Amino acid sequence: MLLDVMDNLPRCRFTSAQMVLIIHFANQLGAVDVPSLKVLRKIQQNLQLNCGSKPVKTQLHLGNIFYINDIRESISCDMANPLVAPHVHFYPEENTGPISETYQVAQWMEYMPAQLMPMVSCGFKRFWIEELARLSDGTYVIPHTWIVRDGILTSNTTVVTLNPDGQWEHHIEVNKLIEADDFELDYTDIRAKYGETLVWVNAQDVPVMPNAMQSLVDDDKDLFVIMVSLWADDVSGNKFKQYNKHMNMYTGNGCLPGRLLQQEFHIHYVSTSPHASSAEQFATFRNHVQSTEKNLVKCYNTVTKRTCRFILRTPGLPADNPQQSEECSHMGSNANFPCRKCHWGGTKVEKESNARYHACHLTGVARNAQEIRESLKGQLRLAMLGDPKPVEEHQQKSGTKNKVTQYWVETLISKAKAMKADNPRCSGTNIASELKTWLDEQPGDKMNPLLDIVGLDSSQDTPVELLHTILLGVMKYIWHLLNTSQWSDTDHHLFAIQLQTADLSGLTQFALVKAAGELGALLWAPEIDVMEDYLVQLTTAVANVLDAFDAVDPLRILVKIKLHLLAHIPEDVQHLGPLTHSATEIYEAYNGVFRLCSLYSNRLAPSRDISQKFASMDWVKHLLTGGYWWDASAKQWIQAGNGVQQILVKDPVLQCHLGWTSPGQAKPGLIKPAPTTVLLLEWSQTKASTHWHFGNSPLPGSRWRLGRVLTMQSGDQVKVNSWVLELNSVGETVFGHIQELLVGGKSFVVLEQFVCSQEPHPELDWPILRRPNGVNITEKHITSFLVLPSSLVQFVISVQHDCRKGDCQPTIVRKEYQECEETNRNISLIHHSNNDHFIVNMSALHNSVKLRRALPRSFTQVKLLVADCVAFYKIVSEKARVLQTKGRNKTAKKRRQMQRQRSEKLN
Repeated sequence: MLLDVMDNLPRCRFTSAQMVLIIHFANQLGAVDVPSLKVLRKIQQNLQLNCGSKPVKTQLHLGNIFYINDIRESISCDMANPLVAPHVHFYPEENTGPISETYQVAQWMEYMPAQLMPMVSCGFKRFWIEELARLSDGTYVIPHTWIVRDGILTSNTTVVTLNPDGQWEHHIEVNKLIEADDFELDYTDIRAKYGETLVWVNAQDVPVMPNAMQSLVDDDKDLFVIMVSLWADDVSGNKFKQYNKHMNMYTGNGCLPGRLLQQEFHIHYVSTSPHASSAEQFATFRNHVQSTEKNLVKCYNTVTKRTCRFILRTPGLPADNPQQSEECSHMGSNANFPCRKCHWGGTKVEKESNARYHACHLTGVARNAQEIRESLKGQLRLAMLGDPKPVEEHQQKSGTKNKVTQYWVETLISKAKAMKADNPRCSGTNIASELKTWLDEQPGDKMNPLLDIVGLDSSQDTPVELLHTILLGVMKYIWHLLNTSQWSDTDHHLFAIQLQTADLSGLTQFALVKAAGELGALLWAPEIDVMEDYLVQLTTAVANVLDAFDAVDPLRILVKIKLHLLAHIPEDVQHLGPLTHSATEIYEAYNGVFRLCSLYSNRLAPSRDISQKFASMDWVKHLLTGGYWWDASAKQWIQAGNGVQQILVKDPVLQCHLGWTSPGQAKPGLIKPAPTTVLLLEWSQTKASTHWHFGNSPLPGSRWRLGRVLTMQSGDQVKVNSWVLELNSVGETVFGHIQELLVGGKSFVVLEQFVCSQEPHPELDWPILRRPNGVNITEKHITSFLVLPSSLVQFVISVQHDCRKGDCQPTIVRKEYQECEETNRNISLIHHSNNDHFIVNMSALHNSVKLRRALPRSFTQVKLLVADCVAFYKIVSEKARVLQTKGRNKTAKKRRQMQRQRSEKLN
């Protein structure tokens, strides 16, 4: 078993030669029952055949061959896995608390009720939407939805009454919100009591019963609807050599919480190919999703211990911007209409006009799937006339273009020209009619296969992606701007020195400018307290970033579509929830697993070999985590024995290699002591003894050990000199700087307490922390130091010295270290003067939500940078036109000069 596990570690691959050597060492060490490599491969094949899934060969009308791992099998394994299935969330949710998941926002609600979970199972009773049911109080209702509201599963229902004459009457005007626990009899029970046929007074207002979806499952089977979002991108199959393009597709179970979807364990490989385009692979994925509408997938539900069936939905398409444009049938960022989500755009001259320039900062008229479909149909009709120019003009005016459709467009144009040449007298109408008949007879897709997926609108379900749009877009533009046109060499040197002395505790990223920093802190929020307020703040932050760019480079927003896409972020958040759940870093990281599979394949059939290896790795993960599979010989669902399951549970090394993160076992308030080589201190020798202000202090002779690391309420771990926020003995928020950690009979933290000012920093608008002064001490009784139980420390924050107020200069010199050794070279460091004033870094991403909750609202409100945007955009658009005119004149002059030089050479 362990050999099979070793051979299927995602990020630690072994060649066959290395496996032979490992087997040899095992034999030399006296291990028993060690199989040879040949026997091991045979065992793996048998396990794969009997228990796992096999990649499916696919060949579409374009002729490319590739292999795909069936997503239906992957989701079946999720349902049959006892570590995964309990976390799957099937119903849309409405709650009054913080929003942190995709199933809590508008996207799931946009599906029709019949496209979401159509039933709820209560024991052996199944209550379907649009079917008559009876409540525990005797009331008859027809449920129309199933929605979790504040943690309780409920249904929007209409009331039904049973008249004295035995007829049923549907009161569509009487609505009730009913909890699922209040349902008593389902439609089957009612028919058993009152007869198979129910007579209705107003039959035209009554839905067809039983629900049509009930016929797709057995009477004793549950039906679930599961969301799967598809990611695709081109990836190199080589590690160091030239680019070896493969088009990869991964997906994840969208019904899982976002914290789990950021683990590699929950990423499902779908397919790869160096030949087949993403559209060809999308077509096969679409076929798998569509097949679940009628042929529901049967699997084992480890939560209910019963078999069930499920339907797949695709709610979104996370990817980088070029790939998302392709998925939207969009021409890309260089088109006249460069936005995949709206119709903003025009020619270069039109974009420079005041109105178009202003509109670039806003969302335009939204695109939609039906419009895209009609546009592609129009291109096919134009192609039947045999002239490519009208097709190109149509594409330029709409911004819509699709690779699949373009293949048929070029084919139709060629055939139309050939038919016209063969029969010049044949009219264009007749040729177009013949070509339409011919096209309808051809197999395969004629346009983007994603347009056929129920409930998916690729133009709106491609969320603005944080990695490529913000980090590799906006932040990169800022770096380039500062380093090329804003900073001198002296500024560069000073910035490097400041960076060396900055306090990095509590930081995961830090911003370069205030506007981008404010936007980043909002975008990386893992949960949203009040959606309406958050959207207002986010819209303002986006406007500030765009306006800041306009002030220094008016042309940037016209040539960089990533800046315009910022305007669509509030809509995406309202639609999809926190954008951190749509981030693609986990997929980008998973490319490392793919690359190892590519490197260790035989390179003759890469799609097949890589797909087989991923299937093998998935099977091993499923087996180790106690997943069930169908045993055909025993005719039952079985799982691996307890000994096999304990391999993963008890071995953190294997957990790490398999991408599994076990549920956190953090103990808030726990302090890890310093190494035993550090001497114990008596209480009188500690800083805590000097600043003890409450209750009876420990005995002066008691022994204490200094702490090394403290685990806070947030789960973060901090050391001495970290800045934290904690609650004092009366529950008030305290900003402090850790001075000492103590472990003894109890655990204590010594904090130097800082006071948060009422007024923000004059330039950054961020809170200022300062040491308590006379008024704070005498009137408010604030002490400079606090000794508190370690369990009261809440979370780490980022605090920086106020160097502007202190006018800090690089006056400190120390030796430079290289290779962990001191050299004779000197480097300059910042000398911090006036150590009484510090600034809370509101651009820090880590714990930004918790910090905003703790601060007064005046510190968390994003202030608008430009009040009169109309006048401002008029000024900067005029600057943009001047710059564009200069650029065009310069280009024209250079072109004339090159033509003159070319003419002189010819003469």
